[in-house]
Amino acid sequence: MNKWIKTIGVAIIGSSLVLSGCSNSSDEKASAESTQKAKKTVEPGSQIKLEGAVNVRDLGGYKTTSGKTIKPHKLIRSAEMYKMTGNDIKKLTDTYNLKKVVDFRTDSEVKAKPDPPIEGVENIHDPIMKDTGVSTSTEDFMANLMTMDNPEDYLVEANKSFIDDEFSRNGYKEFFKQLLNNEDGAVLWHCTAGKDRAGFGTALVLSALGVDRETVMDDYMLSNKYRADENQKSLDEVAKATNNNQKAVDAMEAMMDVREVYLDAAFDEMDAKYGSTEGYLKDGLGLTQADIEQLQEMYLE
Repeated sequence: MNKWIKTIGVAIIGSSLVLSGCSNSSDEKASAESTQKAKKTVEPGSQIKLEGAVNVRDLGGYKTTSGKTIKPHKLIRSAEMYKMTGNDIKKLTDTYNLKKVVDFRTDSEVKAKPDPPIEGVENIHDPIMKDTGVSTSTEDFMANLMTMDNPEDYLVEANKSFIDDEFSRNGYKEFFKQLLNNEDGAVLWHCTAGKDRAGFGTALVLSALGVDRETVMDDYMLSNKYRADENQKSLDEVAKATNNNQKAVDAMEAMMDVREVYLDAAFDEMDAKYGSTEGYLKDGLGLTQADIEQLQEMYLE
């Protein structure tokens, strides 16, 4: 793990309709409830568009194998937050009722790019990886990119480590504790790029809620779409810094991407070591059947 450095890296429908004319109180109540429901309708996998953060998504709307749906405005995945503007924060708190942020980054990452303080929102630092003392910025990659023979392998091994490494398991165990202890509002979790640590954490949440593996993978792969502009900027920087060294550019692309082989490596490791994803959730993270039922009660409708 110390040989590499990891880049760890919604449209809200309509506005309120005000109905006028003659109506009784029950009609008015039904109308208000309908309007409120419309406000919270989300397209599964769509991005919450912010000024200072990318790859921010509400998991609401995803269907489970039991026929239920993840509640909107409850579970949000994100990339780093340090550039979020006042408008971004207002949107997350007012529209999405954000109440808790779980930061998966290392101490070094947090120190370099701290989350903005948000009034009324609890921030929990829950590192998933051991701190090597180095941040995961693009600059930190430059010296190593040209020496990477098979950069895909690093992300494959990283995803396996989420299952095998006790430090990582404890981090995800704490994450689920925070989800279970959430009393009201939305929980947002993030790493740096919002694709690896946050991506695997999201895969675990979706799996625990009963979303099928194909949908879990589809959500994971959306990071390529929502990070496309940022990733291209990084690739351009590497090309310039290395005098268009193609090996370095290809290595950076492999590090910036999400690829099915990365998450498949984690699933395969869970299957091999714990029998299934459910086995990892229960035996690896210590979730009981009651915990999983509670999560489904809290976050499904």
